Amino acid sequence: MLHRPFKIMLVSVLSGMSFTACSTLQNQNPDTPQVLEQIKNIGASPTTENNIAKLVKQDHHCVIEFTGYFDGGKAVEHWTFNQSGLISASSSTQHTTLVSANTATAFDIDDPAVQANFKKLQSNFSANNLAQCH
Repeated sequence: MLHRPFKIMLVSVLSGMSFTACSTLQNQNPDTPQVLEQIKNIGASPTTENNIAKLVKQDHHCVIEFTGYFDGGKAVEHWTFNQSGLISASSSTQHTTLVSANTATAFDIDDPAVQANFKKLQSNFSANNLAQCH
């Protein structure tokens, strides 16, 4: 049989642990970006080596972050979208050859070729994960 002081201490410890667990869960910020899926080495144009595409859920939209490495540098693209479609798209390129140079480009989201590239990029992710973006 358990002694009364031990029972009281056990109940106190378990109650404290339960409170801490609930408090920790409640303190998670829903605005914190969450990676839903990550895919390596997708078919992309232009051809890159060791590329990574991440589907990231943010507050009211999602972002596909594509990072591709090529001879002499890397390119990072951000495709922001929600249930209404593509909101913005941009690319930044870092060249690390003889002289380091960075360039940034904003894509015209109304351009049919940009829309087609976006749809192709989206097709790499599971429908269940993409549904969380709507």
